[in-house]
Amino acid sequence: MKEFSCFAVKVTVAQAVTYIVAGLIAYPLFYRQFFEGSSPLFASWMRIPGDPQLWGHVLRWGLPAQILRGILLAGALYPFLNCLQGWTFTKRFLSIAALYVVVGQWASALPAPNSIEGWVYLRPEFTTSHIVLTAIPEGLIQGLGFGAWFALWSAPKPPSKGPNILRAGDAGLHQSAVPESATRRAWALGGVRRAALLCPN
Repeated sequence: MKEFSCFAVKVTVAQAVTYIVAGLIAYPLFYRQFFEGSSPLFASWMRIPGDPQLWGHVLRWGLPAQILRGILLAGALYPFLNCLQGWTFTKRFLSIAALYVVVGQWASALPAPNSIEGWVYLRPEFTTSHIVLTAIPEGLIQGLGFGAWFALWSAPKPPSKGPNILRAGDAGLHQSAVPESATRRAWALGGVRRAALLCPN
């Protein structure tokens, strides 16, 4: 339980931070035109800043929603943690980023301008090539950011150093690796054996 809790915290932090950063980048560059103005296109199906009463819900629940999202992602990814830790950083990064972008967005079962389901079910004004291409960058930014962060934090821990073990034929061993009393006993036993060989009965 402790291991999962630590894992869930890491995934949740990575998810929430990359979500917020991607949104801060994408909104002024791509989305502002759909949310603001005299007749914003997305106002017919989304909460927009121009309606303070509806937008207050976004401000209250935006961050808690990302925390819940991170916990759900952690629960889905945790069974594969040991497998992922056996991969290289690049493989972990590309795999998680692809899952996040492809499964979570493009191939999602929920209709959105940047998903296949949206192309099928949304009204044509929400699936023009301009809107689709405008909606893609935010998901890519977050997917790549989350994939890299997850790949870094899910790296396997380096093996801990075990106790020094003497082996026959090892060279360069420090005498401090063996207790002094054990060294004296070994020399004493060696002396007894040598005396027995030199002075047989």
